[in-house]
Amino acid sequence: MRGAIFDVDGTLLCSMNAWYNAVANFFRVRNIDYDKSQMESFKDMPLEESLPIIKRDYNLDMSMHDILKELMELVRIEYEQNIPAKAGAYEYFKKLHNDGVKIAIATSGYKELCEGAFRRLGMWEYIDACAFSTEVMKNKSHPDVYLLAAERIGVDPHDCTVFEDITIGIGGAKKGGFYTVAVADESNTAEQDELKQVADRFINDFTELL
Repeated sequence: MRGAIFDVDGTLLCSMNAWYNAVANFFRVRNIDYDKSQMESFKDMPLEESLPIIKRDYNLDMSMHDILKELMELVRIEYEQNIPAKAGAYEYFKKLHNDGVKIAIATSGYKELCEGAFRRLGMWEYIDACAFSTEVMKNKSHPDVYLLAAERIGVDPHDCTVFEDITIGIGGAKKGGFYTVAVADESNTAEQDELKQVADRFINDFTELL
């Protein structure tokens, strides 16, 4: 392995609940009942894909910009102050860096949130490049964001490992020719059997790789 490409939410950071809680709080203050199973399905999408559906289905009299701004503010403090890294993630980053492996993140999240969390956790200095789903305008069922990350660290996909916590992400990475590692998270409990089948390897946390 010459390159390691990591998803962020649910893979490196224990942050999936931060997004779910932000959406729940958004609806709660407006006294709007929402479909919890629908909200769960949105975890596989960039906000740019899920927010138009939320706006339409719940008849929100707000602009997309204002919805996004409010949700971002709800999660910003969590990323900057509270959200922890997965067990062993910092140590594994340091090991990869010391072994000369290039490190990239490939995420449907946002740079300002990722950077705030990783700087606090001491991991930002080990990240060589970032790629965002908003740059490729495709979700993670496609390999594009992983291919962009590999390009930015200058490593052929066949020499890279992609770390992901969602099945569609593992599938998208495999389409791009990457070796894949699925990472357990409390948010993917229901799909862990499937993850174990589709990924090349499954881990509970990064201490298994040290």
